[in-house]
Parts: sequence; C-alpha cells; structure tokens
Amino acid sequence: LRMDAKSKLPVYKACLATTVPQRQQALVCFLPTIAAAVARLWHIETPNRVTWDESHFGRMGAMYLNHTFIRDAHPPLGKLMIALAQHWAGRNGTFTFPSGSLFRFRRMARWTHSAWWILMRW
Repeated sequence: LRMDAKSKLPVYKACLATTVPQRQQALVCFLPTIAAAVARLWHIETPNRVTWDESHFGRMGAMYLNHTFIRDAHPPLGKLMIALAQHWAGRNGTFTFPSGSLFRFRRMARWTHSAWWILMRW
C-alpha cells in the first residue's frame, strides 16, 4: 500500500484475479462444473421406476401441462422447468407419476432437469 502523490489516495497492488492467467481462471471455473456434471449424470437412468421426488414434482409438472391450478407454498420455477421437460419429451400431462411405477420417458426428463441444474451451478 502506498499513497499516490497527485491524488493523495492509497494505491493498492493488483488483485489476485488480474495476476492469475486467464487459462487458469477458466480451469477453476470449468473443472468443478465438469466434475458436477459427471457426478450428476452418472447412471441417471437407474432406477427405471418413479422415485418419491419424481412422483411429487412430476405430478405437479403434469398439472401445469393440463393448466390445473396448484396451491403450493413453494415458488413454481422448478415445477415449470419439469413441466417444460415433460413437454419436450412429448408428454401431454396424462401420466400421474404413481410412485414405484415404470418410468418410460425417464431419460429425457432426468437429463433435461439435470442439465438445468448443471448450468445453474456454472
């Protein structure tokens, strides 16, 4: 720390972000994102049955596709994203996601939802 003679204000040394090469900054950003993607997507298609979370949130996503009013204490963004994934998978909101039932379109639904989480973490 030194004082600038002209403005009489303190002059600080360059911060760490400007001294670290840009390639290393990119690695610090992308490596955890890639590790998170691998961890989240590894064996994402198992089990092939509807789990508890999918039963709850998938049913709410189907209700959004059917334009059914839902009274819920939580914000709707996540459920709207699930409804969009169901729409992209070609679903029309008729599957009610009974817990333990066979989940035929799990690949599209789980991959889409996981991709949004990975991008939000990035």
